[in-house]
Amino acid sequence: MASLQKKKVHGKEYWYIVECRRVNGKPRPFVLEYLGKPETLLKRLKDIGYKRKVKSYSHGGVFALLKVAREIRLPDILKKHLVQTKRGGLSVADTILVGAIYRAFEPGSKRRFERWARGTTLPKLYRFDAKKVTSQHFWDQMDKVNDKDIEMIEDDIIKEITRRYNLGYSVLFYDTTNFYTYVATKNKRSHLTQRGYNKQKRYDLRQFNLALLTCKDFLLPLLHHVYEGQRNDVSIFPDYLKMMLKRLKGLISQIEDVTLVFDKGNNSKEAINILGKEKVGYVGSLSIYSYRDLINIPYDMYHEVELSNGKKTLAYRTKKVLWGKEHTILIKKSDKLKEGQIRGFLKEINKKLSLLEKLKGKLASPKTKKRNRKRLEKQLDSTLSGQFIKDAVKVKVKKDSKNKSGFAIDYQIDERRKQRRIDDIFGKKIFFTNKENWTDREIIEAYHGQSKIEKVFRHLKNPYHLAVRPQFHWTDQKIKVHTFICLLGLLLAEILRKKVYDAGIKMSLDDVLYHLGNIRESVLLFSTEGKGRPRVEIQLEQMDETQEKLFDIVEKISI
Repeated sequence: MASLQKKKVHGKEYWYIVECRRVNGKPRPFVLEYLGKPETLLKRLKDIGYKRKVKSYSHGGVFALLKVAREIRLPDILKKHLVQTKRGGLSVADTILVGAIYRAFEPGSKRRFERWARGTTLPKLYRFDAKKVTSQHFWDQMDKVNDKDIEMIEDDIIKEITRRYNLGYSVLFYDTTNFYTYVATKNKRSHLTQRGYNKQKRYDLRQFNLALLTCKDFLLPLLHHVYEGQRNDVSIFPDYLKMMLKRLKGLISQIEDVTLVFDKGNNSKEAINILGKEKVGYVGSLSIYSYRDLINIPYDMYHEVELSNGKKTLAYRTKKVLWGKEHTILIKKSDKLKEGQIRGFLKEINKKLSLLEKLKGKLASPKTKKRNRKRLEKQLDSTLSGQFIKDAVKVKVKKDSKNKSGFAIDYQIDERRKQRRIDDIFGKKIFFTNKENWTDREIIEAYHGQSKIEKVFRHLKNPYHLAVRPQFHWTDQKIKVHTFICLLGLLLAEILRKKVYDAGIKMSLDDVLYHLGNIRESVLLFSTEGKGRPRVEIQLEQMDETQEKLFDIVEKISI
């Protein structure tokens, strides 16, 4: 017969279910079940007769971004500038904040917010009923946010993160991108969405543009501007500069200490004059195709420059008058850039040869019509459009009575001129600046930082985290507020990534959000068939080593 026995090990009591059996005629105890310490046994006894149910929710990610938001006082800043109208238990400020966290982890439609939120601990942490936060809820609350509200909120956020994280604004990066929409062609309510040059090649859709300013320390979206989809970079840059510099004066003590970095698509005399008037430093780039005198400088006149990472490159420094002002010019040699340009050049040549072969076949076809020489030469000129293509590919038009068209063409690649273009031009990058006291390394590394803002745009187009698309809004005001919500989500995520980086963990933003999003909270419900509330136990599911390190960082965020 089994009996309950206890055993003392190192001064601690443990309980067992033991059965006595005879072995070789002698009684021997056999352990049937180990029950553990008295408190463990008591817990087991309490669970007898209970039905157990388990629910789990995504917790780590929403918990982390909410702590970051509270650390930078984002809820207070939003409530300071937005009306306190409540709907479904959430004010306008609350709706903007939970919407930003939603965009960071699942950039879906407002209609899908409820389904996502109910699978997370966000409703419990922020105390709202997810069922009441419908798409209509978002639309009504977003209606109460205007351009001035967004501007003042952005300014206050910059002041707070500058104070808290001691950010520096010595070098700022500016760039633009665009986002296609599904706004109907006949929709007259939106003036922002227009057809223009689309970076995703969706020329069939209306789009809006985004201008953005970020800082050197880490990829925080600072000041942004949403503008019409048909405007090109060079036309918006002077207008944006005036707005940006006016706001920066209220945020930075010495505007003269700022150096702005931008790419060659923004170059204009008006923009340079504005920067010069405000005594703001700048670093930009020039098109190599427009400055033959610079790119023809031989490599034996270049000198070696060592960068901060220990790598070395060749560069040539000089001065040149641009837009009526003298600038420092730095030409840099890049083997990596050269490799890419050669691949693109050869690919384009092959494409042109294919078009020429098709045209040659058409001219020789018995079904073709009589051709006009001038029109044929114009067609060939269009076919050979592109940088240096006409230097590399030579075409001759000749009369041919055998062809019904009356003409034939011969073409060949001029290998000598093609190679000369590759050797003399490809792999060169031209920088210009008004910071004449900067070293070659400072100029190169400042412009290389421009690639950081491209990472920001990649985040905003990432379909898994932080994306601006999909956006199903058809009015300019809603599009602006929607973009602002997405940028707030990116702001919180980037601050979180910086904390992870400062803790010694080098991890991409995508990976940080992925690992934290997979930290789940389990809720165990113990209930009986009788009356009474079920007993509830809440605990985090077992984490792997990476998740434990990240969650430890999150728990240390002060609020």
